[in-house]
Amino acid sequence: MPENLVIPKNESWKMFDAISAKYDFLNRVLSLGQDVRWRQLLKKYLPPASEQMLLDIATGTADVAITLTEHNPQVKMTFGVDMAREMLKIGQGKIDRKKLTGKIILQHGDAQALSFMDDTFDCVTIAFGIRNIPDLRLALLEMYRVTKKGGRVLILEFSLPANPVLRWGHWMYLQWVVPAVGFLFSGNWKAYKYLNQTIESFPYGDRFCKILIQFGFTNVTAYPLMGGVATIYAGDKI
Repeated sequence: MPENLVIPKNESWKMFDAISAKYDFLNRVLSLGQDVRWRQLLKKYLPPASEQMLLDIATGTADVAITLTEHNPQVKMTFGVDMAREMLKIGQGKIDRKKLTGKIILQHGDAQALSFMDDTFDCVTIAFGIRNIPDLRLALLEMYRVTKKGGRVLILEFSLPANPVLRWGHWMYLQWVVPAVGFLFSGNWKAYKYLNQTIESFPYGDRFCKILIQFGFTNVTAYPLMGGVATIYAGDKI
């Protein structure tokens, strides 16, 4: 992690609370709507079991939890945890409006010290949140612990394209466009400067696959999206 992060990772939840009112809107704008498609793609990689129990870590405004649960008979119940209470309030409003209150439960919680018992969930997901966790080691240990044997983890995270031209263009977008647009609509320059810093410092691709293997996950695979702008990582617990 770079020492000059504009917001320390252990305080990033405060940043998300501060921008919660504009968070969903800016996600759509800054990803050109691709974040919606990427979350839908997570469904493709759910394990094949029926009556699944899911856990979505860093659930934020609950978009992943809703996407994986709504109109999906494969999923029995989904829990979502996050440190940012204002984000959770927005997520709960969405769940109530969609009448999913009985299927999705949101709670305040820390990815580094989950309150669930061992071997509880068929699938544990986290989207665009793993790079914000202060201690990646603790988070991965917890994800492994609460996943059932035969279960799966799915991690959707930003990455950097391998193609040098696309990589340069994406870097310029992260460096200048994202903070400017974020500031224009949210008034919070630091939050969207933090975004590009954490993307650039995250050990994406093969490096992250090796980390998942070190923590006990098997059949680890990376699925790049849009040339590597984002990546879905899948790993099983046997």
